[in-house]
Amino acid sequence: MSLKQLLGRQVPDCAIIGGGPVGLIFAILSRTSIGNVQIFESKEHDSTNQDNRALALSNGSRLILEEIGVWDRLEKKITKIKKIHTSQAGSFGRTMLDAEEFNEESLGYIISYGDLMGALQEEVECIRNVKISYGTKVTKCLDKEASLNLTLQTNNKTKKFKSEFVVLADGATEEIEGLELNKKIKHFNHAAIVTKVLSEIPHRNIAYERFTSNGPIALLPNKEDKFSLVWTGPLKFIEDLKKLNDECFLSQLHESFGDRVGSFEECEKRISFDLKQTHVEVIHSNIVALGNASQTMHPVAGQGLNTGFRDAYKLSQSLRDDLNTKNLETLINDYKQSRVSERKKILGFTELLVKSFSNDLVGFKKARGYALTLLDISRPIKQSFVRKMSYGE
Repeated sequence: MSLKQLLGRQVPDCAIIGGGPVGLIFAILSRTSIGNVQIFESKEHDSTNQDNRALALSNGSRLILEEIGVWDRLEKKITKIKKIHTSQAGSFGRTMLDAEEFNEESLGYIISYGDLMGALQEEVECIRNVKISYGTKVTKCLDKEASLNLTLQTNNKTKKFKSEFVVLADGATEEIEGLELNKKIKHFNHAAIVTKVLSEIPHRNIAYERFTSNGPIALLPNKEDKFSLVWTGPLKFIEDLKKLNDECFLSQLHESFGDRVGSFEECEKRISFDLKQTHVEVIHSNIVALGNASQTMHPVAGQGLNTGFRDAYKLSQSLRDDLNTKNLETLINDYKQSRVSERKKILGFTELLVKSFSNDLVGFKKARGYALTLLDISRPIKQSFVRKMSYGE
């Protein structure tokens, strides 16, 4: 018996373009609200499980993963962030956030992309009305009256697929012919370099954010003995860092970060990418974008993936609560409008941090120092900041 028959009402079928964390979470959350769900993922199955990129999860994202029943599978694979130390090079002012101060077990969690994907894929495989096609790229999406007609490319073959509504959960939406998108892009003219590093002093579950004249350095505790490094700065500066051998790179990192964790002894392969802020508005009434397909932002606040989780949760909540009283087009439009406010707040908050800590003028340095000191001694401001980071509020 189908879900439509069980529910005794008409529920829409859905195609999800993008089988990453946000797409899978939406599928799991919506499994009892919509009919058949077909996920199209351009990558092969094995490639997603072997991806060791570090992801930062907030407490709000942890609650979502608990709700869908996968957190228990992840607990032994995550690294807790119990404290966050923020400072700036060459000037006074620092802040220490401690999870215990706010009655939280952690201020955040670090997990590899592959471990998260493995747990989500296991859960999806247990859901009867959700199917995933790996190695399948959506090349065209045509909006016809009662359905969306997708053109698929898989194993050098072209296939067709129809769906009542489509969820975009893949950032590469510009490659899909027929999509009408209003895309706003703001280039920071900065890039990020990421890797794992081993330090002389163990991390002790402390994350560090160090603002320097070239840009912020984030060290995130990862497993027993290493940090995940995210170092952002001007394009040429990051390009020059990439060209250094490991010994010179680690020396430059130590010089820029300081002695708080001692010297840096080794690093893994370095990867870099340009930074930009995007905001995508989908013109179609029966297509909605989530996560990186909807917005991207500077990594300084660690909000990108977590905002995507909230996107998925809010849309699934709307389908569950409102599909009986609203038609699909109205429901999707209401969801899009409801997310405008949070998106503006998160993008504005992230951009404010970038601007505030990228200006190296003497006056700005002093202002930052006073701001960090005030944050450190004011519990209400700290609490508000932690809630913003943890739950997007």
